[in-house]
Amino acid sequence: MNGFRARLGLARELLREAGARARRMAGRRAELAVARKGPQDFVTALDREIEALVRGELARAFPDDAFLGEEEGGRAAGRAWILDPIDGTANFLRGIPYWSITLALVEAGRPVAGWVYDPLHDELFEARAGEGAFRDGTPIRTSAATVPGEACIGLSHTFRVPKTAYLALLEGLLDAGFDHRRPGSAALALAYVADGRLEGTVFLSANVWDVLGGMLLVREAGGVTTPFDAFGPEPAPAPVFAAAPAIAPVLEAVVVRACAAGGLQMTKS
Repeated sequence: MNGFRARLGLARELLREAGARARRMAGRRAELAVARKGPQDFVTALDREIEALVRGELARAFPDDAFLGEEEGGRAAGRAWILDPIDGTANFLRGIPYWSITLALVEAGRPVAGWVYDPLHDELFEARAGEGAFRDGTPIRTSAATVPGEACIGLSHTFRVPKTAYLALLEGLLDAGFDHRRPGSAALALAYVADGRLEGTVFLSANVWDVLGGMLLVREAGGVTTPFDAFGPEPAPAPVFAAAPAIAPVLEAVVVRACAAGGLQMTKS
């Protein structure tokens, strides 16, 4: 088995193992140590346990690969793995069944594989650059919706973003005729766009570990996203959108106006 296929296989195994641990702890979440990283931004002992598991096993199997994780940092130079151990920790802590584990494999700054795993529903979304996007091995495609009046957009909010930008985003979506949801896991929202369950999703400030794997999913499923290089060589939070192709121009225009309202810089598709 070549190196790329070996990495894909190990990634799937680790995501399922990590997901099993998270699933077991979901019913015992009151026992977890919890720390606050910022307003409405939490980290648990489980986040750190999953990151340590994935980081350690990948380092043993592929010691020359770099690693960047949300909780313990790292670097994303050359060939690198980028992990968010639990995307949607606030939902996890509240017992809301919408959170995920997401991983990306990057080479020379571009994702070559990406995964979003929903442990509670046992759905594994996978994208391979140039090979397509899949849910549990079945090919998936973005929605065929053509107008905003048929489209639903997943949103995310962080207190890092001025409220003027988020309110402008809501106003723009409603004025254009979009419906919207705010489900609470950026990675899973991107997977849902890839699978045609949502027509688009918007994050006015996203971290690379939250979205890179999901962005590849959307692109490989036929959709449009913010360019991968929006995060730059030293990844910093950036506005990100993803959409089914027919509604992407309208949605992107709404996002650009919202960013301008909040003084945010967005890299256009």
